[in-house]
Amino acid sequence: MIHPLHAELGRLQIERVAVDSQAAHIHLRDGQQFALRLDGYLRLDRLAAAQRDDVRLEGGGFVASWRYHDAGLCDSIDLAWDELQDQALKRLHAAGWELEAISLRDRQLVVLWRLQADYYNGGLMQFFANWGLPTFELAQQALTLIGLPAACQALRDLYAVFARLQDEPEEIALWDICSWLSEAENTRIEELDDGFDALISDLPIRALHHFLIVDTRRPSAD
Repeated sequence: MIHPLHAELGRLQIERVAVDSQAAHIHLRDGQQFALRLDGYLRLDRLAAAQRDDVRLEGGGFVASWRYHDAGLCDSIDLAWDELQDQALKRLHAAGWELEAISLRDRQLVVLWRLQADYYNGGLMQFFANWGLPTFELAQQALTLIGLPAACQALRDLYAVFARLQDEPEEIALWDICSWLSEAENTRIEELDDGFDALISDLPIRALHHFLIVDTRRPSAD
């Protein structure tokens, strides 16, 4: 599906695809290259050599597809977004995993990675329990920054469900929060969790547009 922001991200279109005995090599217009294993999510290992070479560019040139051979597809937006986050995570690692030791831009990239990873692995409460309120609040800021205010509001609504627990005299471990909530409150959390996927469905392209285009038009905040 073509997104309105694709028009501003032509640099991430796929320029060419080359397949050898080990990998499918995806070359983007901006010079980025990605090597995808034949036996990875594409499952090109199931195809004959001629079928592997029979790749079609779809989605305005952002998608390389072998799906008509039942071997899947890859989206350059997803590849570029994963790479941008991976570079930020490497800088975080080099900084001894101290979030405050990296740039604001990298912090935003890292918290968006953490949000997606935890949400798709276990839900929004896993994200909150793993990283705590500071990261949770930074994620809200990052979502607003890239143009996803509804997703930001969903996180605020989630916190509002259990915010009352901060007044409890007993210290409550983040992973125990749900056990302190009523059935109705836990149901509300499930509702927010279920609806969040639709709110961040275009997060990768919105984030790339912000960090590669919008963010480069203004001076650094650091």
